Amino acid sequence: MRFDKYLCALYPDVTRSQIVAAIKRGDFTVNGQQVKAGYDLRDSDVVAGTLQPVAVTAEPEDLPLVVVYEDEHLMVINKPRGMVVHPGAGVKSGTVLNALLGRGQGHLERAGIVHRLDKNTAGLLIVAKTVACQGLLAKMFEKHTIQRTYWGLVEGKVVNDMTIDKNIVRHPQHRTIFTVTQQGGRRAITHLKVLENYARHTWCEFTLETGRTHQIRVHCKAIHHPILGDPEYNSGQGQMLEAVRLDFTHPITGQAIHVEIPPTKEFAEARDKCYHLA
Repeated sequence: MRFDKYLCALYPDVTRSQIVAAIKRGDFTVNGQQVKAGYDLRDSDVVAGTLQPVAVTAEPEDLPLVVVYEDEHLMVINKPRGMVVHPGAGVKSGTVLNALLGRGQGHLERAGIVHRLDKNTAGLLIVAKTVACQGLLAKMFEKHTIQRTYWGLVEGKVVNDMTIDKNIVRHPQHRTIFTVTQQGGRRAITHLKVLENYARHTWCEFTLETGRTHQIRVHCKAIHHPILGDPEYNSGQGQMLEAVRLDFTHPITGQAIHVEIPPTKEFAEARDKCYHLA
């Protein structure tokens, strides 16, 4: 058995990506030596080690978070447009992670974050509050059993509902964005439903079958209907894409969870302007 698969069997509540990261960190050894995730174990091999918590290096900050659902295991927050989820290049503060650390979630890897929204995408974000729940939620996202629904305003008239099945790869020249490809990349599937047509734009609903970075935005550009105001795949500011609904089975209680929010004031105003454009 591969080393990473063996450890995944030992830690069923931990994702494979977390296991691979632990192997790279040296949390586990084989016969006293650090090996790669793909190493093929033999009967005589001795595996040693334990999964170590990953230290969160960001600073806690007292930032407001709009919580729309919460219990002892998890919460769902409404992330505002313009707020980064996790610190990265050039962004060290003011993020969702900083805010979660300020709420006392420093004991969790990434402070309980199990998925992300782009900086300029507003809407619903699930956050774990316990280690057990975080592992289970991460598994659910891997298996695509959490339904995420988005609303978006796109350029031009989209006539019919459609499923966009196009692989996505990092752009070869511009490394911060992505593009579709016919060879290689990672498979990405977006279901698009037309909600309303306007003279120059379309109000669409999107559900994701996969969860690739920038997936909806890249797919919309690929079908020549980019998201209105998308600064990277279209032009302008005020990206009109929002995560408005979540449906999933609670990983601990088994309860069916449905969380839905209205669009932001900015989205409603942009939709109204699209309606009145000749």
